[in-house]
Amino acid sequence: MRRALVVLLLAALASGCSSASSSVQPGPPRALDRLNWSERNHLVLNQVMADHGRGGRYWDAAKPGYVVLDWDSTTAQFDVEETIVRFQATHLRYKLTKDQFRAILLDSVNGVTRLSATHGSILLADIHADLASDYAFLHDAYSGLGGNSPLEVVLETPQFQDFFAKLAFLYDGYVATPGIGADYAFPWVTYLLAGHSTAEVKVLAREAIAHELGRELVKVVLRSPPGFPTRAGAVECSFNGGLRVIPEMQDLISTFQANGIDVFVVSASFKPVVETFGAPGNFGYSVPPENVIAMELATDASGILLPEYRPGWAKTYRQGKVEAIDRAIKVGLGKNWDPLFAAGDSDGDYEMLAGFPGMKLSLIWNRVKGGDIGKLSRQAVEEFGSAAPRYILQGRDENAGVSLPGQESILLGKTAPQLLAPAP
Repeated sequence: MRRALVVLLLAALASGCSSASSSVQPGPPRALDRLNWSERNHLVLNQVMADHGRGGRYWDAAKPGYVVLDWDSTTAQFDVEETIVRFQATHLRYKLTKDQFRAILLDSVNGVTRLSATHGSILLADIHADLASDYAFLHDAYSGLGGNSPLEVVLETPQFQDFFAKLAFLYDGYVATPGIGADYAFPWVTYLLAGHSTAEVKVLAREAIAHELGRELVKVVLRSPPGFPTRAGAVECSFNGGLRVIPEMQDLISTFQANGIDVFVVSASFKPVVETFGAPGNFGYSVPPENVIAMELATDASGILLPEYRPGWAKTYRQGKVEAIDRAIKVGLGKNWDPLFAAGDSDGDYEMLAGFPGMKLSLIWNRVKGGDIGKLSRQAVEEFGSAAPRYILQGRDENAGVSLPGQESILLGKTAPQLLAPAP
């Protein structure tokens, strides 16, 4: 009944916007479930489907619409790539030799030799030396690598505790350090999967995702073990533990598809990992693996992943997402027109959300951020009364892992809903 009412409402809206002499177009074959979309976002999204889906006023069978979605914190709650990094570390699922591990730790990156002041101005050479030493110990101790000790014994060692804390700290530090940044850090973190085949990565990803979906959503603090002597000293960092699927996004994807609109995921995470999370039959999503556009590694002749980025492929972050869409969809698939719709949550999605002149609507999941995504969030709030907004903002409760039927979000560890970050 609810779907029927929505379809009738959308047909009436479409009819009211047409001239008196125009014929009423048939409604879409399927409308979004209400779920926890805000009332207005639900109507706006359904109107886009009614207008641009199969049988809609603007449907063009020769140029059917397609949409592009970020994955981490947009299509699922929290970051699947970071989940893989942590799961791989806590299970020591590595296939790098000691020398290979040290080789991915460059003591000078684009001429930068220290982490930023926010990360203690630590010399890269020092924290890298600590990580290499820790990894060498773990490699030689753990029975799954080069030693004889069981995993549960190795995980209790100060070397593992230091390794786990510093690996997470270093990744955050790369992202936060000018001259290094996400453009380096996002591909770099995938190098930890080198030595695996793509099939093995997908097995690892499936285990990690299932584990994190069953885990409590909580802020976790990691610290180096007290009194453990190292070159870089003790570090501390935190991460958001757990993952959640987003039913609203699962339904949005399948509803777009039912209306003849192709769905593509464009992610800064590793392609096989996102393929695993989004594939039909796995975790409730329906994204064909071939529709995932993401970070990729080079492989050797036998298909084993190498600790180097795929030559010539775009880094799917910020402007790189636009480049990847142009190359993979517009050129590769011959869909040489702009996406109809995009969804994102962070500065890394800004260009994809705002950079296509022909795009009709962008959805922002509200993480109460500043920066470029904060500007778009503010515009979405300002456009709240518009009949045809360019941006819409959707809230959620990160503590409960559920969407909220408004624009405000409750961030992890907080209790009060927030709408926008303070203006700069």
